[in-house]
Amino acid sequence: MSDMTYTDSEAAEALVKIIGNSKWDAVAFAQAFLGIQSGQSELEAARMIYERDATSLKISKELVKQFRIGGFVKLLGGRKKLGSAENPVTKLFPATITEERFVELLDQLCDERPGLTYSDDRGARHSLKDFTIHENGHDLPINIKNAGTRFERALQLVGVEPNDCIPIPAYKAYGALEVLPDLLYVISVDYDLITKLNKFLPETLTRDEMIIWDLLNLYSGKNIKDAEDTFIFATVKKHWEKMKEIALSNPFHVISARKSVRILQTKPQRTPGIGLKAWGTGANAEVNVHVCISEDTTPWTSVRERIVSKGAVDIINAVNRKRTEVVYDPEI
Repeated sequence: MSDMTYTDSEAAEALVKIIGNSKWDAVAFAQAFLGIQSGQSELEAARMIYERDATSLKISKELVKQFRIGGFVKLLGGRKKLGSAENPVTKLFPATITEERFVELLDQLCDERPGLTYSDDRGARHSLKDFTIHENGHDLPINIKNAGTRFERALQLVGVEPNDCIPIPAYKAYGALEVLPDLLYVISVDYDLITKLNKFLPETLTRDEMIIWDLLNLYSGKNIKDAEDTFIFATVKKHWEKMKEIALSNPFHVISARKSVRILQTKPQRTPGIGLKAWGTGANAEVNVHVCISEDTTPWTSVRERIVSKGAVDIINAVNRKRTEVVYDPEI
């Protein structure tokens, strides 16, 4: 994507056209840049930036002066790429594609279970849930995950075959127990999707969309996450009929946040950094509890059948099942 060429005018027009409602400061700069080109005064253009809360009015005035000299794109901060990531935005598409696949399953579920509804919670900032199933006063929150990178050293490090291993961020599972104790993780494994997207997107996106994709990969700035979400969600919606053809119809696997924490507590060896030394093992990023698909998860098809026959409350009760056991309780 980095070898793509376009003018500042093309970049500005694409930003306003494709993600004009985004809070990314680049969009405010683009609007002001186009304002200058259309004959607005520097003060009018600067106020456009200021009123979008991109920066102070003083800095906005300074930026606009630079727009006249060298455009606005070079004023955007460069994006730091962590590790081996080359196209960080590409890696955000699989999550939304996986969510859209699951929406279709939720629609089918509602058809099969009269009285059951769901809400789409993806618009909520910093939410632990993507969807919530509602029935008779009961709420079943759901977080959708796409497992797109195989943990090649899983057998060596956590005792699970790589193709049978999926990671759950430990801090998120613990956090869920505080506010969403019934949370389900619904996970699809597709290790080829990113590779397919790298070929599919350049062949499918319009030139304006390609420019936005390029800008998001190359530059950063205030509220860039909002721009990413706006762009990816709109693009997946627009091209969904073609996109779903490249996403494998892989099964969804279900595990609750509560069970994930239970595995962490009872099988610490599944969590590098807790049960074994993480540094230098290739598992030194965030702390994950590694779940065994065949042993620890339940197929979504089974969960769906239980909801259809017994309702959402049956799954909530299953998540909160308890048993009595004798545990160490050291005084010292």
